[in-house]
Amino acid sequence: MRLVLFEVQKYKFCFSSQKQMKFARLFITFFIFVYSDRFYKKVVFMLTFCPLCGKNKSEEALFCDDCTKKIRNEYEVEVPGHLKFENNASTKENFSEVGNNCLKEENASQPITGPDVVPADEETSFLNNNTDFVAHKRKHGKRRGIVFGCFLAIIGILGAFSFVYKQHVTRQTEEQIIWEAAMSANTVNAYLAYMNEYPNGKYFADAEAKMKVLKNREASAWENLKISENITEFRDFLQQYPDSPYRSLVRDRLDSLMWMAALAANTAESYSEYMVAADSGELPGNYYNEAQKRHEMLFQSYPVTAEELDKIKAIVADFYLALSDGNYKKVTEYLSPKVYRFFNKGTDSRDNILKGLQLSMSKNAHYSVKFIPCLDAVQYQKTVDERYRVNVPLVKEHHNDERVTRTISGYIGHIEMDSEMRILSIYETKPYGAEMQ
Repeated sequence: MRLVLFEVQKYKFCFSSQKQMKFARLFITFFIFVYSDRFYKKVVFMLTFCPLCGKNKSEEALFCDDCTKKIRNEYEVEVPGHLKFENNASTKENFSEVGNNCLKEENASQPITGPDVVPADEETSFLNNNTDFVAHKRKHGKRRGIVFGCFLAIIGILGAFSFVYKQHVTRQTEEQIIWEAAMSANTVNAYLAYMNEYPNGKYFADAEAKMKVLKNREASAWENLKISENITEFRDFLQQYPDSPYRSLVRDRLDSLMWMAALAANTAESYSEYMVAADSGELPGNYYNEAQKRHEMLFQSYPVTAEELDKIKAIVADFYLALSDGNYKKVTEYLSPKVYRFFNKGTDSRDNILKGLQLSMSKNAHYSVKFIPCLDAVQYQKTVDERYRVNVPLVKEHHNDERVTRTISGYIGHIEMDSEMRILSIYETKPYGAEMQ
């Protein structure tokens, strides 16, 4: 590395005043500071920047132009115009001695008197003290650098350890949270999710064991549902095993059971409850359209009067009672002279209908059907031409030799009456939506 050699002998400083002496002290102190070991490697930087103000300067100049003018004006010293560079390895060792000799020579040739003039021996002592100070600072700086490096190394090690430990603790915490969530849900899918996430997890064996227990219990519950008609049991199964592979089968079975319950009640309210369950997603709603149609048949939307309703109920009750007992002559008393529809028959007279009923009775002497109307659920509507359209839920009991062989609910009887409340037509809607034409 190139060293800066300032040949003091080639430049004669004329210390004619106290200001010049102060500048000499400042000048020599500065160069001792520059050529100390601590700043030796910064010489190249000093070549291109002014050591006093830090501004750019040429490599040959000692100071920048502004500082050079200021020194000449304020300290009355002629500053050298340029520096010479040599690869002299002994420059640093001899620099202090050269500076001291220069000062002694100048002081001897031009002695300075005055109250504020500093003696030469004090100047030499000052330079030696300053050199010791620079060496002490260099040693202290190296020691401080070592301490600072150790401090940074410790901080790095602690940071790396903290990161690894945090990752480990975070993973353990996440595993614990997922395991507790699986335990809380207590479902097959919850345990499977934990096992997939942590195949080598702490609770893997426990999750596998609990999952097997749940699957065996689920399969056993499904086998019991196959022969059950308890709606509550089906609902409990769906709630306990929301992700069961039997879920679709259970929902279809539950839908059928609730539809059968609605048919058994055979009221507007029961069909409304079925539709609400389907709308909420509890049921697939396989019978939704039929439930909607039956609800419209039995829902009383037309304003009624108590007198008309009582008369209609009485006629309906007496008609079905006579029909069940085989009192067909009584039946014809409620019929209009001309009937447009009588169950599965078309238009016919009242007398022909009576003959047909009597003939049917003689052929099936050991078989009869009893009609049970639900009078509380009777619904009617009065048309503009003074006719009454009546819908009534029915239950049929099939008898064989005076024994009840089968009871079927879910029928709806449709009766149309004229203004005198004589039956013009009567037919039924069978359960499950099939109608008798």
